[in-house]
Amino acid sequence: ALLGRNGAGKSTLVKALSGALQPDEGSILLEGEAVVLTDPAAAHRHGIATVHQELSLVPGLSVAENLTLGRWPRRTPAGVIDRRAVRHEAERVLAVMGESLPLDREVGDLATAEQQLVEIAKAVAMDPRVLILDEPTSSLPAHEVDALLGLVRRLADRGVAIIYVSHRMSEIPRVADTITVLRD
Repeated sequence: ALLGRNGAGKSTLVKALSGALQPDEGSILLEGEAVVLTDPAAAHRHGIATVHQELSLVPGLSVAENLTLGRWPRRTPAGVIDRRAVRHEAERVLAVMGESLPLDREVGDLATAEQQLVEIAKAVAMDPRVLILDEPTSSLPAHEVDALLGLVRRLADRGVAIIYVSHRMSEIPRVADTITVLRD
């Protein structure tokens, strides 16, 4: 868990780890080796996926289309999308997560908790070594938080390193093995 008051530097650290911001000093170590994350694509290449607090879904696209957005499999060299492969990839990712969603439903018609699940699934689809979750429960009602925390534990049990940023102190003991507090 990554904790700290507003202004402590949590978002800045998340941006540096996700390649959106370059550090002024210091280094980022991944499995003991220094890595340079010049942009988000570099972070992805190193197996770092970030789920930001603000959702980046396309409401008019289906769950399956959103899960594979930017990576749609092509059926022809001309670029015709392979809809069967899109669906298969979405099913694969949700199975890895132990979750189920209506793949053909437009994301804009889903409840907030389901949209958050789609956002996390997009990151999981990249098979990350490190998954950064920035305030993943901030927009969820209390009764939907349990399901999300269970998902976080399942992903960690599969060997994904999770950096969990939250202001909700009651969540921390349920998901964190270690706690880092940023201050000043």
